[in-house]
Amino acid sequence: MWILALLLTAFSQDPLPTRPVESIRSAERHRLARDSGYFPRSTLTRSGAIVVVYRANAAHNGPHGDLVSIRSTDAGKTWSAPVPVANDPEADDRNPALGTAPDGTLVAAIWSRTGSPGGDPPPVARIGFVYSHDEGRSWTRPVWAPETAEWRSYSPYGRILTLKSGEMVLPVYRGSSTWLLRSADQGRTWNQLTLVASDMNETAYCVLPSGEWLALGRDANGAGSFSLIRRSTDNGRTWTPTGEQFLTARRLPSDLAVLPDGSLLAVHGYRTIPRGVRAVRSRDGGRSWLPLDLVIHDRAERNTDTGYPSVEVTPDGWIVIFFYDASNAPEGKTDPTGAFLEMVRFRLKDLP
Repeated sequence: MWILALLLTAFSQDPLPTRPVESIRSAERHRLARDSGYFPRSTLTRSGAIVVVYRANAAHNGPHGDLVSIRSTDAGKTWSAPVPVANDPEADDRNPALGTAPDGTLVAAIWSRTGSPGGDPPPVARIGFVYSHDEGRSWTRPVWAPETAEWRSYSPYGRILTLKSGEMVLPVYRGSSTWLLRSADQGRTWNQLTLVASDMNETAYCVLPSGEWLALGRDANGAGSFSLIRRSTDNGRTWTPTGEQFLTARRLPSDLAVLPDGSLLAVHGYRTIPRGVRAVRSRDGGRSWLPLDLVIHDRAERNTDTGYPSVEVTPDGWIVIFFYDASNAPEGKTDPTGAFLEMVRFRLKDLP
């Protein structure tokens, strides 16, 4: 049955008219990294700069990847040179999550793996936390999760939320399940592991103007060919047991941004031909979507190794979207040649 569902989804198209982002008069496109740039995560600093952490020096499945960061103080027009975030030569550092603590500290959660699948001893994976006290100009050494933590081997994903209360919330996943962790001390320690769902992973979260929380995650059961929406009305402590399907086609994974007018922007990988990255907008908290597919990128030709977008809305009125494309890298996902990290930005006032 799930094979039939996959085939139907793979060849279906959402009944939404499309518009290329280049048709927006203020749109700009910038290539930020070549032969590199996997899994970009972004955050805004307290001064309004943008910092992006991404995977470098290895491919999607390379054995010894590093994490680096770049920063922009002009809403993405120009960028600094990369600086190291995590670069243990004996480990594969990957899967960053990123956020800004109430005191301005940048907090990056990383997933680090030593050993190789099938090796002896078997591979060991663990979560670490890396901090920047100068808005991404430099980073501390990793602080590893306690060996007693149930979630020590889980992978971080996406955006670390900072709530009005000052609490920080980190998404993590393992296999087909996704959880939240919380910190009340600027991201130094984490606890209160909360299960969100056992049928989705790589999940984005946001807090809507109504106070409702929304989760948009990749379906992790069966075909894994679409995304699911879940909701919480108690600050992410409990969630709706059944996920609502997010449109059709293969839209995954995602990032979410609540815009100044209260509408919701969902930016996501688009894994139905023409593959790439798209964005849709909702004015009712993701219960319905406006009839327009904004095409951010549509040139991922050979396979689906693209997307993992991250989106920021800057204080001076830019929407800035980051994504990678490794679809034209050599087969096997072990060589990053041809991969790139790209940024698209346009004025918020020009968003259709």
